Amino acid sequence: MENSEILDEFQASRNSEKEWVINHQMQESLSNAAQWGNILAIIGFVLLGLGAVVGLAAIASIATFGAMGEDFPGMEGMTIMIWVAIGLYIVLLVVYIFPLLYLKRFSAQMKAAMAGEGSQSLADSFENLGKLFKFLGILTLIVIGVYFAFYVLMFAAGM
Repeated sequence: MENSEILDEFQASRNSEKEWVINHQMQESLSNAAQWGNILAIIGFVLLGLGAVVGLAAIASIATFGAMGEDFPGMEGMTIMIWVAIGLYIVLLVVYIFPLLYLKRFSAQMKAAMAGEGSQSLADSFENLGKLFKFLGILTLIVIGVYFAFYVLMFAAGM
């Protein structure tokens, strides 16, 4: 379908606002996106749970290693670095919850909208999709900033 055909599907309503008419092809694409979004969200939650179990196992092993730390000279500083790494790991797991929630909500509400539950479900679905992209955009900017700071520090340390 060409862009002009899509634009032709806008119809003026009685209150002079624009409303969309979703044709069969759009409905199939949105249903497909919702289905894949749901699958990805479920896989993400499973991986998040496995990551939490791995984190708990790491905390338990570090606690055990910390108790034995007296037997290993020179390893005192390593336990602090490992605790910092575990803390960062936990923060990343918590941050990962939000995009998964937005994706799951998008999928569930889009499925409801395509099942005929009304335009409010469609609006809520797109709102969650927007929140997902906003979150990922902000997270991407943060990661780029961290990389930039890391490279500046590495460059400064090399001088």
